[in-house]
Amino acid sequence: MAEHLSFLEEELVGLPDTPAAFKPSQSQQVSALTRLSWISAAMGPVDTRVLLLPFLQSYQLSRRESDEILCVLAAQWRAVARGVVGVLKADEEERERRLSLLGSADASARRDESAAVTRALGEIAGALEPLAAKEEKCIRDEAVTSLLYLLRFFPDFRSQQAFAQRFLLPIASRLLHSDSGLFFSKCSAAKLVPALYAYAAPAAGQVDDGVEKEKTEQEEGRDQRPAASREASAPEEKRVESEDSDLRRPELNLDRSELRSLFEKLLTHEALLVRRDAAVEVPAFVRHWRRIRDQTRQSACSEDAAQTLEEDPQGLGDFFLPTLKKMIADTIDFLRAAAVGSLLQLALLFPSASSQTFSASAVFPLLSAAVSDPSWRVRAVVARGLAALTAAFPSQFASQFYPCLQPLLRDSALRDVRQAAIRAVGEIAEVLPADEVSEYLVPLVPQLLQENAMSPAAAAAGVLPVVAPPTLSSPLLCNSPLLAPVLEVALPVARAAGAASAQTVLASLALLLNSREEAHVRMT
Repeated sequence: MAEHLSFLEEELVGLPDTPAAFKPSQSQQVSALTRLSWISAAMGPVDTRVLLLPFLQSYQLSRRESDEILCVLAAQWRAVARGVVGVLKADEEERERRLSLLGSADASARRDESAAVTRALGEIAGALEPLAAKEEKCIRDEAVTSLLYLLRFFPDFRSQQAFAQRFLLPIASRLLHSDSGLFFSKCSAAKLVPALYAYAAPAAGQVDDGVEKEKTEQEEGRDQRPAASREASAPEEKRVESEDSDLRRPELNLDRSELRSLFEKLLTHEALLVRRDAAVEVPAFVRHWRRIRDQTRQSACSEDAAQTLEEDPQGLGDFFLPTLKKMIADTIDFLRAAAVGSLLQLALLFPSASSQTFSASAVFPLLSAAVSDPSWRVRAVVARGLAALTAAFPSQFASQFYPCLQPLLRDSALRDVRQAAIRAVGEIAEVLPADEVSEYLVPLVPQLLQENAMSPAAAAAGVLPVVAPPTLSSPLLCNSPLLAPVLEVALPVARAAGAASAQTVLASLALLLNSREEAHVRMT
């Protein structure tokens, strides 16, 4: 299959005697990289590991300054990983066999092949590590996505945990402890740590029983192999033992408590972008934990693996709560917006008021301060989250959410805040009972229609020219573009309310039709 690699090499770097003026252009190289899945499928898993993988590693080093090529390559490493495992051209039966290969293997041949595939996936992870520290955000995001994608090839929690502890967690640790002087690696670490948290050791000095059991079984299997097989695999075993000794270094072998502490330092890092990315990823701790827990329960794994992940990650709900509350008082508006968004997501992840790990009632008092925040970014986060909060906590609408909704409906940021609040009215009407819709939402519709339906003459007669920036109480402009969103939510509110309250909404719509002559208003 060397001819396939020669064809790819000609498309990416050209022939050795090709003049510099006729070397492949950047666009040609990008186009060639998008066909890596075809090349991997044609070469097969063995040649992909032996031939294609070293070539791509060398090619990546030679293109360190080309952001466009590196961005495409960071995404195409996923296709190469599929080729390494051998699932590109396989049928369903062969695909299941190849994926189960990376689980617990009993036969010596299966064990050797599984070790070769795992080592190749580890080399891909090593190639993605420098890409995760690049300055360009798209390269970092694709590299992080590809790193986490490698876990999909392992069929059970134990094999995923072994791969994560051997390759991915050390990469996250090196990105966290990077002393290059740049903060971009820490932005990638902020995305990796929440996704890998469930695979880390439970506590400092505590070794996972399942991992130890797997290591014991592997050692017993090695002892039962023939002498020739043991001698042939001796160099490989020494290399693995060397890697395991590296993992025992304190800065690489991190447990869950150390990961939480390091992530908390990211929330207080001097670089603003690191703090923002870390704040946005706080709810991902809980989301990834629950996703892995559900996958573990659905698969045919052992009970001890399922019991390793309890119902909710202990302490993750409120561990970062004090730091996020401090960030809400920060002078940088996008940091405040990220903190408010994370708090709202945490509240949605713990809808039960009796949760022992987190109480959503700790977030509700912060909403009033966020609604009156001077930055539209913070207010927009609340406006976009009100509907989801009401759906999760319908009993809190009258006391907590309705006082926040009223000022947002008259916000000075028309497109980003007020429009989101108007659309939230229709979504809230679908989850509230009819009596609350009639009491709280129906009176809002005539007011919104009246404010948005002022004629140009009436508006010009009562408004003086204003040269100051708009405030939170600035009136709507005449012929406001928000009239269409108000009309869109009027009918859902009328349907959710009772018959008597619906008459109020319909009467307001009829009055609007009689007072406006625009065709688009009548059609709406």
